[in-house]
Amino acid sequence: MIGDEEFNIGILYLSVLDSKMSINECIAKSGLTADQISNTISIPKFQKYFDKEVNEELLIFCKTDWITEDIRKHVALSDSESEILEKVINENLMKHIIKYWKEGEKVKRDFETRNLSEWIISEFVFLSGFAMWFREKDKDNETDLSSLLSSVTGENIEAKANIEFDHERLNLVSSIPTQIIQKLMGINAAGKIAYRSLDMAVMKAMSEGNPEIAKKMKYDLTNKQKAWWKFW
Repeated sequence: MIGDEEFNIGILYLSVLDSKMSINECIAKSGLTADQISNTISIPKFQKYFDKEVNEELLIFCKTDWITEDIRKHVALSDSESEILEKVINENLMKHIIKYWKEGEKVKRDFETRNLSEWIISEFVFLSGFAMWFREKDKDNETDLSSLLSSVTGENIEAKANIEFDHERLNLVSSIPTQIIQKLMGINAAGKIAYRSLDMAVMKAMSEGNPEIAKKMKYDLTNKQKAWWKFW
C-alpha cells in the first residue's frame, strides 16, 4: 500500500512536470492543499524530486537526476551508461509522459498501486522490451519474421512484414544503445512480457491468415515440453 506522502508526491510531480509553478498554481493543478504540498516537499527523502526557485514568489520544478539513480538500484550501469541514460531522461521523459500518460486532459497514474519511481522505471522496462524486439527483427525498413516462424513451426520459413505499431512511443528509448536496452528490459518481468506479446501478436495474425502455419504451430506447441510463448 502506498503511503499518503508517496501518493501526494506522484500527484504533484505529474502536475508540475516541465513547468515552474507557484504553490497556488500547484494547488489548482494538483488538487492538493497548501499544507499537503508544503509538508510533502519538505520531507528529506522526497527533496530529490523537486527544486525551488525564489523570485517574486516561490516556484517549484521537477528534477530528473534521481531517476537514473533509482534505476541503478535495480541494474548495474557503468558511469558512461548512466550518463547516456540521464541525457535521454533529461531530453525525452517529460514530453513522453505528457503525451502518453494523459487521460482526458490530465496526466495521471494510479499512485495507490505503484509509487512515482516504480511507474517511471516500469515505462522504461516495458518500452525496452518492445524496442529490443524490433531491433532484433527490423531489416531494410521491414520486420523479418523468418527466425520466429521457423522456430515455432520447425521448418525453414522466410517471411517479412510491416508491423503496425506506435513507433513514436519508442522515441523515449530509441537513442539508447542496445546493451543498455537489454539491461533495462531485464529489470523486471514487464520487459519480457512486452517482448513476448509482440511474438504472440505476430503468430496470431500469421496463423489466422495462413491455415498451414496455424496447423504446424499447433502440432509443434503440442509436442514441445516448453512452449515458445513462456514468459520466464
